[in-house]
Formats: sequence, structure tokens, C-alpha cells
Amino acid sequence: MKQHRTASIGALVSLLLACLPAVLGLGSSGGRDVLRPPLDLHATLTDRDGVTVEVSRINIGGDVQLEGDMGRGNLRIPFDTIASIDLSVESTDYSRALVHLKSGESVTVRVRNSLMIYGQTSVGVYQIRARDLQRIQFTS
Repeated sequence: MKQHRTASIGALVSLLLACLPAVLGLGSSGGRDVLRPPLDLHATLTDRDGVTVEVSRINIGGDVQLEGDMGRGNLRIPFDTIASIDLSVESTDYSRALVHLKSGESVTVRVRNSLMIYGQTSVGVYQIRARDLQRIQFTS
């Protein structure tokens, strides 16, 4: 009986350890790769204090598009069509993103302040929340 209980506990521990990466968000289906997004786009990020950071491989959670609310709908704008984005905090939850397109058009969308932007610098991966950003200037 004692041996059966030990085997059951061992099986349970093994099962828990196998599930741990998925529970912690480390599994392969837990999200997109922020280190290797599908496109290697470059940008200069300017935070609310005026500090600028040059990044490559800019992405939002592994995606290379900006997604935001436009009226009652949702708009997804590919990064490779964007010249720059000016951000201003609207409320505790949202920021206004004025998106300047390469075509010369502009559009305004509402994005969550918690939106995380990632980029690769010469010394490591940089990440910043939308609420802390003032501007994203895409470079060639």
C-alpha cells in the first residue's frame, strides 16, 4: 500500500512539473516570440522623459502590427505601413495613438496603457509599456 501511494505521489509530481511551463506561460503556444518577430523593423522609441532608444525587431507581443479601438470597432495597422506613432495618455486604462502612415494619411486609435512594446538593442531586449511612450518613429 505504501509503495502504491509513493508511486501515485511521484506520478502527480511528474504531471505537475510537466504542466508548469504552460501554467507559467512558457509553453510554445503561450504567445509569439518577442525576440524573433516575423519582420525585422527598426524604430526610435521616445519615452515620456524624452529618453530615446534605438531598436530593431520592434514588435508588440511578437506581432508587427498595432491593434487598437476605432469607434466601436478594432483596427490592425501593419508596422511596415507606419511612419510614426504619437502616444498620449487618455485615462488610467487607455492611451490615444495618432498613427502617421507612410502614405501621408493619419488615423487615431485607442490602445491599452498596458500594451507592451519590445525591441532589440545592442545590449539586450528593451520593453516598455504604451503609457510610458511618447513616440515611435520607424526608420528604414
